[in-house]
Amino acid sequence: MKRRIVQLFSLIVTNSYFTSIPTASFYQGTMKGVCVPILNCYACPLAWGSCPIGTLQHFIIVRALPFYLIGILGAIGLGVGRWACGWLCPFGWLQEFIYKLKVPKFSAPDWLRHMKYVILVLVVGVVTWVTFEPWFCKFCPAGTLEAGLPWLVWAARGSDYAEGMSFATQVFALKIVMLVVLVALAAMMRRPFCRFVCPLGAIFGLMNKFSLLQLDFDLDTCAIARAQGSDIANCAVCQHCSKDCPMGLKVPEQIGSVDCIRCMNCTTSGSVFWRFGIAPSRDRTGEKIPEPAPHWGTGRMPLTPG
Repeated sequence: MKRRIVQLFSLIVTNSYFTSIPTASFYQGTMKGVCVPILNCYACPLAWGSCPIGTLQHFIIVRALPFYLIGILGAIGLGVGRWACGWLCPFGWLQEFIYKLKVPKFSAPDWLRHMKYVILVLVVGVVTWVTFEPWFCKFCPAGTLEAGLPWLVWAARGSDYAEGMSFATQVFALKIVMLVVLVALAAMMRRPFCRFVCPLGAIFGLMNKFSLLQLDFDLDTCAIARAQGSDIANCAVCQHCSKDCPMGLKVPEQIGSVDCIRCMNCTTSGSVFWRFGIAPSRDRTGEKIPEPAPHWGTGRMPLTPG
């Protein structure tokens, strides 16, 4: 519940230019120079800040180093890793709500999580450099929802700001199709955009292992295992930590993963905890998780695979 309140607060704070609603306008003040730490479209009529990925593409186009952007993203990433994705991003929050729909669920191949790095390098980087166009922004589903559709409404209202805009184009039609597909996928799998597409999540994720905020675990303090005594062969049988992970991670095997958004859902059992420190959590993907002691509470489990 605390995370939902913070997410709602973030949505309101980053999209609080309510004057645009009666006037069918958008904010053009000096605050547009402020880069928010989430994927929030610069062109959204309610937005007062700028999107980090849009800002990055702008600097690539003008052939300049984005020192300000590097400082902002570096400070956030090295401080809390992908925490902003789990607690502040409105588009990630929307995907979590859509996933609650009662429709068949399925899992995607794990290798797809590497696609966001391909998109970061090729689409955000190389294609933007070559074409002098911010192609990721042109087709970003978050931008379509937050800016494309509102501007369509603004144009229908006869807004002077939307004069000259054309929505009867193949590009806009493709943007709508991509948004619909993303929404459909979000209903069937956890946060598909965040896991497989988002270049901002890719940037923050690279700093997960080096951030001051870390997650770690101690099998000997697991409340679920204590309640069931020594009947559990190993924690992989329980999966209590993993069942509410919005990124579909296997906890604690992937507790140090670049995909962890620090939502803290996995901390409810007591075996997973957050801490501040320089030493990173370990990504134990593919490793064997140690079996529990015969009697819980009689000794501490080693934190390395046995």
